[in-house]
Amino acid sequence: METKKYEYIDSLRGIAILLVILVHVSFIDGITPAMSYFNETVLLFIKNGHLGVNLFFVVSAFTLMLSHQKRQYETHANRNFFIRRFFRIAPMYYLAIVYFTFAYYTGLDFTHLNWDNVPKKELLTNVLFINGFFPEYIHRYVPGGWSITVEFTFYAVFPFLFSKIKNINTAFIFTLTTLLISTAANLILSGTSADHNNFLELYIVAQLPVFSLGMLAFFIVTNKDKFAEVKLSSLAYLAVTVLIYCYVAINYDFIYSVVFFLLLILLTRKAYPLLSNKILAEIGKVSFSLYLMHFVTMTFFNRYGWMTWVKIDGMLSASLYFIFAYFCIFSVSYICSVITHKFIEVPGQNLGKRLIKKLERQK
Repeated sequence: METKKYEYIDSLRGIAILLVILVHVSFIDGITPAMSYFNETVLLFIKNGHLGVNLFFVVSAFTLMLSHQKRQYETHANRNFFIRRFFRIAPMYYLAIVYFTFAYYTGLDFTHLNWDNVPKKELLTNVLFINGFFPEYIHRYVPGGWSITVEFTFYAVFPFLFSKIKNINTAFIFTLTTLLISTAANLILSGTSADHNNFLELYIVAQLPVFSLGMLAFFIVTNKDKFAEVKLSSLAYLAVTVLIYCYVAINYDFIYSVVFFLLLILLTRKAYPLLSNKILAEIGKVSFSLYLMHFVTMTFFNRYGWMTWVKIDGMLSASLYFIFAYFCIFSVSYICSVITHKFIEVPGQNLGKRLIKKLERQK
C-alpha cells in the first residue's frame, strides 16, 4: 500500500529546497559583489539556507516511519524497503554523477573524456554511496552529494531502528542518546584528520539526532496518549543532557532542526496556508530532482557568466539583483526538474516496484 502523500509533507520539502537554493545563489559568479551590501542579519539568513537539508532529514525520517509502519508485515519488508529506497535515489543521482564527470573533467565538452583524469576513488565512493564516511571525499564529485550519502546511510540502519524504537519513550531516549554521542564524537575527533571539509558537522553521526526528531514526531503525531509513555527515568535523562549542554555548546544545526520538528508537528494539526499549499507542494514533489538540478543550472550560469552583467552600486540594486538571480536559478532548475522527475525519477521508482513484484512471484 502506497503512503498517502500529505500536502503538508510535500510543502515542507518545498520549503526545504527553497532554503537550500537560497544559500547557493550566493555562490553564483557576479552575485558575490552584491553580498557586500547586505547587513549581517540578511547574510546570516542567506547562509542558514543550508539548514534546509536538516528539514529534509526530519521530514524523511517521519515519512519513512509512516510508510514502513504500513509495510512492515510484508513477507520481505526490509528487502523491499531497500529496493524502494535505492530506486528512489539512484537513477537521478547516477545521472548527476555522469553529468558532473563531464562538467569537471571535460569542461562540458561531451565529445572528449579522458578517463585518466577522472579520480577513480571519488567516483567509486559516490557510486556506492559511501563518500560520507571519508572526510576527503564527503564534498567531492557531486555538489551536495554529502546529504545523499548521509540519507542513504540512514536508510541502511532504518529497519533496525524501526524494530527497536516502538514508542515515544524509546524515540525520546534515542534522540537524547544520539545527540550526546554526536557531541562526544565531535569533541574527541576535533583537531584530528577527521576534522576536515566540515566532516564532523555533516557525517551520519552528526546527523542522526536530526533524523531522530522525525522519528519522534511520528510517535507524537500518531500516539493518542502523547507523552504518557515517557518514563520518569527518561525525564531524568533529559535533565542530565540539558546539564551537560550547560557546559558544552549544543550543535547549532540541531537547534534549527528542533524548530523544523515543531513545525512538522504543528502542520499535522493545522495546515496553515502560508506553510502548506499547492504551490509549495508542487515544488516539494520534485524537490529531489530540484536539489540536484539547481547545481547543474549553476554550472551553466557560472561557465557562461550569465549573472555577471549587472553593475551593483547600492543596497537596492544588490537586493534586486540577488532576487533576480534566485528567480532565474529556481525557474530554470524547476522546469528541468519537472522533466527529470517525470522521465528519470518516476520510471526509476516504477522499476523498483516491478522488481519487488517479480521477486514476490518467485518466492
